[in-house]
Amino acid sequence: MQIRPIVLLKGSATFIPGVTRFACSGSGGTNSTRYCYSAWLRHLVRLHDAGIRTQFESVAELGPGDSLGIGLAAMLTGADRYFAFDAIPHARTSSNVRTLECLVGLFKARQNIPGDDEFPEIWPPIPSQHFPGAVLDNGHLQQSMAPARLDAIRAAVALGVRDHVEVRYFAPWNEASVVETGSVDLVFSQAVLEHVEDIDATYDALFQWLRPGGVMSHQIDFRSHSLTRDWFGHWTVPGWLWRIVKGRRPYLINRLPASKHLESMRRHGFDIVQQMPQTAVAAKRNELASEFGDLTDDDLRTSALYVIARKPLSASRT
Repeated sequence: MQIRPIVLLKGSATFIPGVTRFACSGSGGTNSTRYCYSAWLRHLVRLHDAGIRTQFESVAELGPGDSLGIGLAAMLTGADRYFAFDAIPHARTSSNVRTLECLVGLFKARQNIPGDDEFPEIWPPIPSQHFPGAVLDNGHLQQSMAPARLDAIRAAVALGVRDHVEVRYFAPWNEASVVETGSVDLVFSQAVLEHVEDIDATYDALFQWLRPGGVMSHQIDFRSHSLTRDWFGHWTVPGWLWRIVKGRRPYLINRLPASKHLESMRRHGFDIVQQMPQTAVAAKRNELASEFGDLTDDDLRTSALYVIARKPLSASRT
């Protein structure tokens, strides 16, 4: 059996009252400052290399996890407004303040981008780990990290808004209306969209938030997250058994392959600018559960995907 016995036990246990909250008590995600620094600069470099203008006034992040570090890195490179959305509240103001100060030190030192020797599974890849001076030159950083602006960001982390600088944290969030339509320049996520239950509603919300010409930058992990023996083992599990694995947790992994994400993006109006798959040993088609019989050959070997998508300039949806 592909499912690990302990995984079945944990899923079954969530049907016991009080256990579900304990099972979702932490994301285990972005609590490393250096990881946050590396992740943001990777998105920024990939966007720059794709010809995207990387001076964003307003950014939104899905699933920041245990800290708002990636979004705070975006603010230190110029964003004035940052919206963070999570299914369950994980981040704490005290840890975000510490993370911010550590990030300030990394940017002031123009530290190189931490690589896969430090974070073996970090994605997307970049052509160089040197600090991206072509994207963030000294003049830009002097302005984005001016003392008065740093003070405003510090205050916004604690209070939500200071002067024209704003930090908003929504956890949980259920309505796209929490953000003004057409007000966001960039939406990004790092290993998050594989956990989202209603992917169509999510891409629809992102389309609404983005201004015409705004972009998305997402790294999506299609592996089983160690729930099964093989990276693709979650696709071999029939629906009835998966319901036990998930239990009453509000999220686990949605088991959608790369093609379904790309289809949903296009269906909700996005143009795909760039897609960068990470490949692995192909899943064995004869082992798949019946509900995954339509996986494409590319899906069977795509274990992760970095994708940039744009809302067309002509878009006028509300």
